[in-house]
Amino acid sequence: MAGVTRIACLFVPDADPRGQPALLEIALRHSPSVEDGGPGIVYLDLGGLERLWGGEHEIAARLQRAARESGAAARVGIAGSRAAARFAARAGGDVAITIVPPGRDASWLGPAPLALLGLGPEMAARLDRWGVRTLGELADLPSRGLAERLGGEGLRLQRLARGEDAPPLRLWTPPPLFEESADCPWGVEALEPLGDLLAGLAEMLCARLRRHELSADAFEWTCRLAGRAVHEGACAPAAPLADPAAAAALLRASLAARPPAAAVEAVTLRARPVRVGNVQPRLDEPPRPSPRLLTAALARLSALVEASGIGSSVLLDSHRPDAHQMTPFVLVSRDAVIPSSSPALAMRRIRPPLSADVVLHAGAPARVRAAGLAGRIVAGAGPWRVSGEWWTEAPFVQDEWDVELDDGTLCRLARDARGWRLDAVYD
Repeated sequence: MAGVTRIACLFVPDADPRGQPALLEIALRHSPSVEDGGPGIVYLDLGGLERLWGGEHEIAARLQRAARESGAAARVGIAGSRAAARFAARAGGDVAITIVPPGRDASWLGPAPLALLGLGPEMAARLDRWGVRTLGELADLPSRGLAERLGGEGLRLQRLARGEDAPPLRLWTPPPLFEESADCPWGVEALEPLGDLLAGLAEMLCARLRRHELSADAFEWTCRLAGRAVHEGACAPAAPLADPAAAAALLRASLAARPPAAAVEAVTLRARPVRVGNVQPRLDEPPRPSPRLLTAALARLSALVEASGIGSSVLLDSHRPDAHQMTPFVLVSRDAVIPSSSPALAMRRIRPPLSADVVLHAGAPARVRAAGLAGRIVAGAGPWRVSGEWWTEAPFVQDEWDVELDDGTLCRLARDARGWRLDAVYD
């Protein structure tokens, strides 16, 4: 239909956001003009497609069938606008395909319930008090009065109820794939030339990232080894980067920590792109470490203790003393830290705890001696019984005391079946 805008909506109720790329791929196979409408919603411009796929019924059937083959129970609505097409797909009920005739968007939407607009509770309650329960009743309200009472949001909802569309589809294009590969038919057996090869691939990837004003927050590689074995690895910089020298240093250190077991015949390097905004540093803020130097330092450390041993310590939801895990290190803006107006007492855990000799008086610790610490206890609190994880093979139970020595040192003592330990010192 020349000169008439026709929009198809591919709609999957209660869609998993992870399935959105599959819906977009289905839409792109049928139309070059596609818009991502959010999880489970994709719009297609049907202009000129009848010569390729036939009439609207045939196009809708193809879309619905393609979605079903991908495992999605999709509905298809076709109308003259996004809003009407989406409403047609959602209001179809048990009907998988709903087509609104050209020029009938407003009349078709008239009896549809307001619930199709996805109103919030407050807006739905207000319109219900006004006695507005269908899209047609909302469309017939005076626009000026609606704007005075509901502002721009009211006019937007009224345009949707009338089937009036926004400007043309905001075209969606697949995100660029940041991946580079190289073949090594002769086989690379030493780490140094393999590191040089990855550094060259990283330089090409970083150049592409900079052209798109992006950075990489992770690198992944896949090596095809002699004998058709596969060696895979990944590494993450301390902060997103697009500097080829820093990326090369990180990759070399990661390879040294976990080298391939045979000659490499082909390698593929991938970068995970992220967009990082430029932030003007504050004058009262100390200079932050160079991402390049920090990444290189962390890469060298990971080669010594593995990546799982580097990062920030996060407490676990457990009663076991000192239960924690390491999370990846990230640079955090100083603005994200909320300063405290009152001083806080910090506990510095001793890892591993130090064996201690404790003298008791009336059942309570009176003197303590451990490596680097000894003295008379002048005050104390405890014991507290700490136990848990009885359902595992390594349950724990211990008694704890917080004590003050005669020199002012505050520390925590613990006793279990193995004896006394110095667990922590308060700063």
